[in-house]
Amino acid sequence: MFRKILVGFDGSKESVKALEVAINLAKASNGKIKVVEVIRHEPAIETYVKENIRDKDKIIKHREMVIKLSQENGIEIDYHATYGDPSLVLSKIAEMEDFDLIIVGKRKIRGIRKVFTESVSVNLVKNTNKPVLVII
Repeated sequence: MFRKILVGFDGSKESVKALEVAINLAKASNGKIKVVEVIRHEPAIETYVKENIRDKDKIIKHREMVIKLSQENGIEIDYHATYGDPSLVLSKIAEMEDFDLIIVGKRKIRGIRKVFTESVSVNLVKNTNKPVLVII
């Protein structure tokens, strides 16, 4: 079954649902979970310091959330945060570390962004050879 599960996480309710599904699958198969938070960064130089502090606060909060879920469910969960394009980073990690499954939440893109961008989940499906479960 799925012994190594990679979860894309950003703290949204959709990513929390994705992690909960991963926990249930890991419990059923005695599996392990790695949660990766990929922060997409495109700030101007002058805002970099402010954004970096905000990112650190978010990472600490999300790491604590993941640790709590790990302890409550008796499941080993590794948390890692990094910068980059989420779909590319998740795809690369899944390939390099040979994960059995990638789980992500699907968020709706609204407004003008919908015309110019695709969601992380759509891009991930395009960029990986690994199975992807998208939680709606």
